[in-house]
Amino acid sequence: MRLVFMGTPEAAVPVLRRCVADGHQIVAVWTQPDRPAGRGNK
Repeated sequence: MRLVFMGTPEAAVPVLRRCVADGHQIVAVWTQPDRPAGRGNK
């Protein structure tokens, strides 16, 4: 099955790995961009 995978990076990794291991074709991966870190960054 062809999949577009959407998930938060750390929580989604096991699910994404399982999808690949089960033979699904991942055609795209969508995640949130990193947020600025540190004092005063918005």
